Amino acid sequence: MQKSIQIAYNDLFEKKCEFAAAAGFRHISVNFTEIEAKTEYEWDVHTENIQRILDKTGIRCVQSHPYYYDLRISSEIMEEEHEFAIRQAIRASGKLGAAWCALHPRSSVSTGFRSTAALEDNRRAFSDYLEYAVKYGTGLAAENLPIFCGIRPAMPFYSSNYEDLCQLVDSFADEHVKVCWDFGHAHLMHFDQADAIRYMGDRIRCTHVHNNFRNDDSHLTPDSGSIDWPRVMAALASTGYDGALTLETHCCYTEDGLLASFARHNFGCLAYLERLFLA
Repeated sequence: MQKSIQIAYNDLFEKKCEFAAAAGFRHISVNFTEIEAKTEYEWDVHTENIQRILDKTGIRCVQSHPYYYDLRISSEIMEEEHEFAIRQAIRASGKLGAAWCALHPRSSVSTGFRSTAALEDNRRAFSDYLEYAVKYGTGLAAENLPIFCGIRPAMPFYSSNYEDLCQLVDSFADEHVKVCWDFGHAHLMHFDQADAIRYMGDRIRCTHVHNNFRNDDSHLTPDSGSIDWPRVMAALASTGYDGALTLETHCCYTEDGLLASFARHNFGCLAYLERLFLA
């Protein structure tokens, strides 16, 4: 099984890739959300630099995380600057060889979180992104999101309901549109995650691995939190999943020793989850 870790492309990207490689990682997800390039040429420069670093460290990009809107912005609102960043990240992902781009479906905040309105808006947006994905040889993986606590009463994001997420993906009937299952986000919901994973089945093509104590989307390492990993990994294995386990753990370190230790610890956590998956 591919053991992967998500690394944001910023000033620490090269150093983090070096420490990840030293810890045993051979696969990563590139997070493009910090790139502020305004032209296609600038994106090409960044993409070439990423490829240089991957070649240098012997790491392969298996998935990515393009830019995403502030989740409080309603799904019918389309801002060209943001749409440009998403399209360029999809293009860069294909050029880097990433099989999947994890995308956040958006919620129809203006209609009171009506799922029918969100489905229509997301279908329109994903249809545009799909043209780029097919052209550049990558796929779109719609990600499940947690409940939205920014308003009262709390409302779920559109894709926090996994049945809505399935409806969006199934509406395309296209192998280029599947699901990125985020274990930490699912843990914040009130459903049984193992049951949800079995319901999703082979729609799941990539993952975001992190943990929490069901009180905050804290993106902790797998060993910190309350996810029942043996049960969850058994459910994932039952779907026939053959993609990567990709960590999306938050790292606030900048000092070399701590970065190296963080990478080693994360790799060890994935090795444990892999053993559960294969049990």
